[in-house]
Amino acid sequence: MTFQKIVWKMAKYHYKKYLFYFLCNSAAVLFIFVFMTLYLNEYIVSVKQIEGLVYVLSIPGAALIMFTIFFISYAHQIFMKKRRSEFGLFMTLGMTNRDIAKLLLLENSVIGLVALIVGLGSGVIISRLIFWLLLKSVDITDFAFQLNVNMFTYTVGAFFIVFIISIGQSLYMTMSRNIIDNVKTEKITENTAHKHPAIGGIGVAIVVGSIVGLYVTYTDSDGGEYLLLWALGTFLGLYIALNQLTSFLIGLIKKNKHFYYRKLLYLTSLDYKYKQFTTIMTIVTIMIMVTLLYSTIVYHLYKETEKEVVEQNPYDIGYISTDSKNNLSAEELDRIFAEYGNPIREHLTFPIYFHFQEDYDGYTYQLALMPLSVFNEFSDNPYLVQPNELIYHLNHEVTGEIESLYYRNDLRFSSNGEEVIYETTQVIAEKHFNYLGDLFILHDADLADYKENINGMDATLHLIHVENWQESEAAVLALEHAFHDYNAKTPLLDVDHVPLEEELFYIDSRVDGYESTMNANGISFFVTIFFSILFFIGSFLLLYIQLFSEVDKEEQRIQKLYRIGITSKEVRKLISQEITTLFMLPTLLGLIIALLYIIAMAQDIGGIVENPLMLVRFFMLAGIYFVILTVFMNFARKKMFRDLVDFK
Repeated sequence: MTFQKIVWKMAKYHYKKYLFYFLCNSAAVLFIFVFMTLYLNEYIVSVKQIEGLVYVLSIPGAALIMFTIFFISYAHQIFMKKRRSEFGLFMTLGMTNRDIAKLLLLENSVIGLVALIVGLGSGVIISRLIFWLLLKSVDITDFAFQLNVNMFTYTVGAFFIVFIISIGQSLYMTMSRNIIDNVKTEKITENTAHKHPAIGGIGVAIVVGSIVGLYVTYTDSDGGEYLLLWALGTFLGLYIALNQLTSFLIGLIKKNKHFYYRKLLYLTSLDYKYKQFTTIMTIVTIMIMVTLLYSTIVYHLYKETEKEVVEQNPYDIGYISTDSKNNLSAEELDRIFAEYGNPIREHLTFPIYFHFQEDYDGYTYQLALMPLSVFNEFSDNPYLVQPNELIYHLNHEVTGEIESLYYRNDLRFSSNGEEVIYETTQVIAEKHFNYLGDLFILHDADLADYKENINGMDATLHLIHVENWQESEAAVLALEHAFHDYNAKTPLLDVDHVPLEEELFYIDSRVDGYESTMNANGISFFVTIFFSILFFIGSFLLLYIQLFSEVDKEEQRIQKLYRIGITSKEVRKLISQEITTLFMLPTLLGLIIALLYIIAMAQDIGGIVENPLMLVRFFMLAGIYFVILTVFMNFARKKMFRDLVDFK
């Protein structure tokens, strides 16, 4: 019998090993490709900076990359561990190292190529299905599933880089071992000694320190920039803690002799498994933590969209008019809104003056000025301002100190050859008006003097409340058309540096703000749920693979337990406890860390006490996660029962 026939017969006999390896690589390709269909989607690329998706994609993207690299490497490691004894046998029959290297390269090339084809094909189908399901639940009109060359190119490149590195490592390990070591490879116990609780304590300290650091820095304006750094610290500390503290905790349990001896089989088995599973448990914990953290934050923002829009738009509609632009009569305004069954309840008007300037780069910016008497009519608290002084009105809420937000360039102009300067003496940080940005409030006489020396634009600010702003979209659109038709019949403005009319005479409405914010938050929600699905499947796959990759050794262990008198019922109980712990411990750890991160990151929006609904939504999502995880856990438990107990 030739070497080729021997290899082929052994491959057919151990076809499950090849199938396992092939499916793992196909799954890895699928994960990479599904991620690329999102990350390289043209719409996501175009809004990544605008809508803050870089923040949403940073940590989940890093976690997914880490998972994919580990998944491919780990699957290859398991496959090669089971093959080395075969290589030892081949070498005893006369195969050279060169023959083994050729066999390795041939097998892996075929499996890798087929896995790539299957992974890409299934990735197209799965990603299309996920897009379809999520777009059905999130109202995003501009977003659609698409494929492009870069998605396939980056997937193939990323897979082959990791795959080739794994093969190279295996070739080195196999070629550097002698025949005896290769034959005995499955009988060599992994070294799980040298665990020290003090090192584990350092890991716990790193986790706690990183979370405290996040809590302290996240209130700063640049706090979000350190988020990835603190997260990496948490991940490192978590790995150290899981790797070092298991034996220490079991040592504490040993002090309770009665409990320890009743759970002896369970505790000793768990101690051994956790020393082997440290990396997997760490990655699964990270994936669960990232899933719950980002799902909660983005879901909370998505549900709070209406509240956010109302806070950002004190009135339902805001716009400006001049004598020749947007100058519809009150009767015409009433008619438009009444026609759509949404009559005007309140209509306020305020005089305002605009001064347009160009900077050195040719960019036009506007200064909006309001007389003090007009602002005091609107404000609950009257303000005072002296001649040549001004109040700087930010027209938005500010957390923390506002002194640092003073307008740096005091207003100034030339009058009769002399420079007149208005000094900023007060700052108001409240959202009072639609449409307007920052506003300068001057003494009435100063503003009159300013207008005489500056070629600006007199305008009227209109602030409107309607019966139901949620149903005002059609009326607002009709008003836009009416303004457009009116402005088309009037001459252009004769004002220095005035911007385009469409940039100046637009309508700032709650309903438009709601639509745009819902679209932005909807994209973030879509991306996060997309990641959550991938992470959940990935975390289950890791646990499942680890449990069943060593099922033959577990069979031997169970057989030995039967020989010393352990019953099938007791074996079932032992297996059930082990699987429950392996599934639930990383879930609980991930939940706790995610909760602490949410508390720390909530500092940016006033603290968790001011946002109790965030906690409610966190525990709701955690509950859903636990329910789904329990279903998968029961599936794994039943399969393990069939493989290990029912074979007796």
